[in-house]
Amino acid sequence: MRRLAALFLLAASSAAAQGPPWTQHLVELAPAMRACLDGQPQQAMVVLSWPMNHGLALSRLLLPGGARQDCVADLGTGRVERRDPVGANERMPGEGVQAFMLDRRCVDARRVEDPGGKVLGWLAYPACG
Repeated sequence: MRRLAALFLLAASSAAAQGPPWTQHLVELAPAMRACLDGQPQQAMVVLSWPMNHGLALSRLLLPGGARQDCVADLGTGRVERRDPVGANERMPGEGVQAFMLDRRCVDARRVEDPGGKVLGWLAYPACG
C-alpha cells in the first residue's frame, strides 16, 4: 500500500511540475508575452498564453489589484495589436496555475532562456508575484 501511495505521489508531483500546456511553449510565446508586459506595472504577469493565426499570440495578463487583460501581440515583431479587459467571470482552463514574469520574484522560479542562453523571463506561481 505504501508503495502504491508513493507511486501516486510521484506521478502527481511530476504532472504538477510540467504545468499547464501553454508553459511547454514559453520560448516561442516569449516575444508576445514580453511585449504585452512591456509598459505594464512591474507586478503584472502573464497567467495564460497561446498562439493564434497569422503569427499572433494572445496573452492573458494579471494586473496589480486583480484586473485581467487580454493582449494580442505579433510573435515576430513583438508589436502589440490590441488590449482588451477581461470580465471577472471569464476564466480559461489552466489560467493562473503558473505565471510568466519578467523578473525573478521567488527563489523557486524557473528561468526561461532562449536557445542561446538569453534570459527571457521567469516561470513561477502567481502568488509569487
